[in-house]
Amino acid sequence: MRNLLAIFHIIIIPIIIYLLSKHSPQLVFAAIIILFLSAIISFMEWLYVKTKRDKQSFLKPFADKFQVLSLLLYLTILGKFSWWILLLFLVRDIAVGMIRFRSAKDNISIRGRWYGKIATISELGVIFSVLILDFLRYEPLQLFGNLILMAQLLLIIVAIVISLISIAHYLSVYSRKIRHLRIMGRILKLERLLILVNPKSGGFTNPYRRRLLRIFARRRKAEMIVLPNSKNIYSGLKHKINSYGQIIIAGGDGSFESALNNRCFKNKSLGFFPLGAGNSYYSYFYRGKRFEYLRSRFKFKELLLDVLELKFNGRKIQTTFLSLGIDAEVIKQIKQVKNHNFADYFQAGARVAFGPKQTYPITCDVDNRKYHWENCFNLIISKIPFIGYGLRSTIGEIQPNDGLILGLAQVNTHSSFFNKGLRLWAMLLTQLGLNKAPLVSLKGKQFQVTCEREFALQAGGEFLGYAKEFTVRVKRRQKVLVI
Repeated sequence: MRNLLAIFHIIIIPIIIYLLSKHSPQLVFAAIIILFLSAIISFMEWLYVKTKRDKQSFLKPFADKFQVLSLLLYLTILGKFSWWILLLFLVRDIAVGMIRFRSAKDNISIRGRWYGKIATISELGVIFSVLILDFLRYEPLQLFGNLILMAQLLLIIVAIVISLISIAHYLSVYSRKIRHLRIMGRILKLERLLILVNPKSGGFTNPYRRRLLRIFARRRKAEMIVLPNSKNIYSGLKHKINSYGQIIIAGGDGSFESALNNRCFKNKSLGFFPLGAGNSYYSYFYRGKRFEYLRSRFKFKELLLDVLELKFNGRKIQTTFLSLGIDAEVIKQIKQVKNHNFADYFQAGARVAFGPKQTYPITCDVDNRKYHWENCFNLIISKIPFIGYGLRSTIGEIQPNDGLILGLAQVNTHSSFFNKGLRLWAMLLTQLGLNKAPLVSLKGKQFQVTCEREFALQAGGEFLGYAKEFTVRVKRRQKVLVI
């Protein structure tokens, strides 16, 4: 029923516009009643979701904003509302979106969703006032007309003030938190780096990437060892790295993950040089800044990072991020590809998008709090905020060593036909740091996930196979080098 109601909020827009276009007092009154009914239904939906802690249709937040802006635009075209005020509302949404995008890139969470709610409610009130005034001009009710005009002016002032305050608030919070983010970690005054190069990484075969590696080693005055091209690339290294406190892993995400699972690096400070296809650790260690790792004038910062333990199918793996569902299916598609570049990921994503439907009835237990989703198409659990080419994976600030894990379920209350498209929509929402349907944000010390049928599973950018259940918890802490 809630899915149909979400659609109702959208389909009434052309109906209201049609009724208003007839310039009839009866039809204007009918448009007011329909819009009022939509507002009452919207409030009842919000109340139900809030009290029952239920999942919301992914159409609901989109429908509310689309309804308000489209009707304001139509009334502006008719000359019944100001272009300048409408432009201010649009500028507010664009400005807040840009600030959210930047803050999400910097792993900064900005609370303030109530600004958007108040702005939407006040804008909806403005629409009601315009429609009521339009209706009253057909009736000899001048006193009511003056009252409505005063209410309209008040609502416009509220909407404008909230728009300006929200922009100032987002800017203030972002600037304050980015300063705190920059002082996190202990600055290394003395560096003695050893670079371990994985020859199986895709970038190792590229002369340009090897040249960048040599420049990095020279500027950092670091020794470089090319690892053996064998299954266990870190075997026999313990005696070679004993005298080094800081180790740089030159490879992809899988290279770094394999170092996390090797005991000889347990008491070392691990850094990263991007020489593979994966971009998760590059985005985390260097904040996704192009060629930042070549600058010799910045000092590395050392901090502690929680390492997760994933238990599944009788196996134990240490990692910092994992996912099940559509993302894992994409990793499976590129498993046999020799060089994993962006084109490979794009083609794999396209094959999954046009492949069989992906939907899983998931039960997720987070610190003994159970969630059940009939149509969960993707679930991400991580300690680092970025996965793949700088695309944000989770919502909310991740403290590197607080013992907590962030999760992000992507749940569709509609048909599974929409799942693939919703994955793209979810990626856009995480880029803006918006916790809206179909996203369900999770946080806890331990995750237990079960499913009625097998799901695809990946960790650290490596496809692990299929499973019906797994458990994730913080296993230990690892010293890492970041900028």
